[in-house]
Order: sequence, then structure tokens, then C-alpha cells
Amino acid sequence: MPSIIRCLRAEFLKCKHSPVLYLHLLVPIIGAVVFAGYFRISSWNVVTEISAYLEVLAVAFPFLIGIIIGMIVQIENQAGHFQLMLGTIPSRSAAYIGKLAFLLISAMGATVLALGTFCMIYGKISLSFYIKAWLFLIATILPLYLIYLFIGMRFGKGACMGLGIAGSLISALMITGLGDAVWKYIPWAWSVRTMDYLVLAWNKPDTMQLVQADFATGIWIAVLFSICSFVASLIWFRYWEGGKNND
Repeated sequence: MPSIIRCLRAEFLKCKHSPVLYLHLLVPIIGAVVFAGYFRISSWNVVTEISAYLEVLAVAFPFLIGIIIGMIVQIENQAGHFQLMLGTIPSRSAAYIGKLAFLLISAMGATVLALGTFCMIYGKISLSFYIKAWLFLIATILPLYLIYLFIGMRFGKGACMGLGIAGSLISALMITGLGDAVWKYIPWAWSVRTMDYLVLAWNKPDTMQLVQADFATGIWIAVLFSICSFVASLIWFRYWEGGKNND
């Protein structure tokens, strides 16, 4: 545990003067202000506005994760092709967990800003709803961080950012009828579909009862995928020798 905490502190220091922290601070606040401000003067109903904002938030995450992890990978690659990360810390597992923890803590803060700012400006729904949205959003983007971190370290910044663009497109497609049967098996669909089910449970609880089994299946698949991916990533990272020139 002390090694993980030291690695976590090191990650914050490495990214202190990079655009990574600013992206986590500015993008969610600006996005929330723009959407909440527009919805305050729009003629849409509350359900449509809440659903639209949560869907946009979920669709944007794959793209933003690709950009952010691409930057993280570039920082590590410039520091001796990841050798600073691999050679200066006794436990490789601690180094990997510390980096993943930094990314997840940053994501938690960004989603708090995105949902909290929107809640304060919009003000038409209870705080408990936004807390549920935050919990489900964090749980369903964890698999994406595991996927993108592996792709970024193994194949480089370009592959990670390209996957981010493709991931957001897939996520947007999963909102439509194309995703009705397959969303449970596609990591990029879990966040946006979970947000839709959350709005449905709030707006039409009777209808939600009819699709509760489908929702629960998707959540369980996401949880199992996250656990397996995390274990596989730790095993892979223990034997990884770093990138030579994977930009």
C-alpha cells in the first residue's frame, strides 16, 4: 500500500504542469454550463433534457479517455520509453495500480464537476439522482480505462487516441436500436445505456421493471469484464519491457 500511495503521488507530480489536469477541470465545467444554460431557456421537457445531457456525457467519455491516456503515454514515453516507470519502482504492480488510481481519481473529480455544476445550474431534479448517475458512470468507464491504458502502452498514443474517436462513435450508435440486443457485450455501450436505464427508472419505474433483467445482465458482464481485465493487465505489465518508440 505505501508503494501504491507513492506512485499515486508521483503521477500527480508528473502531470501537474501538463494539460491533463486542466482537461479534467475545465472540460466538465464548461460542458455543464453550456448544457445547463441552454436547457434553462429551451422548451424541452425535463426527461428529455436530463437524458440528453447524460447521454452526451457518456458518449464523450471514450474520446476524452483516449486523449488523456494518450497524453499520459506520451509523458512516460518521453521519460526513457517507460523505463522511469518500470525501473525506479520495486513493485511493478504498485506502479500500474498507482497510474490507474490516478486516472480513476481524476475521472471521479471530473464527473463530480460535470454533474455537480449541471445540478446547481439546472436545478430541476433531486441530488440523489445525480449521485446514482455518478456511481454508475464511474463503474462503467473503469473497463474503458483498462482497455485504453493497455492500448496506449502497447501500441502508442496514436492508437489510443484513434480508439477514443472510434469508441465515441460506437457509443453513439449504441443509443439507437442497433444496440438493443448487443449493448451488454460492448464496453463502449455500458455507460450510455446505463444512463438511459437510470432515467427510465426515475421517469417510468413500471416500465423499468420489464427490462430490469436486461439491465442487471449488462451490469454483471461489465463487473466481470473489469475484474478479469484488471487481473490480466497486472500480469501483462509485470512482464512488459516498455515501448521502444510507440508514438
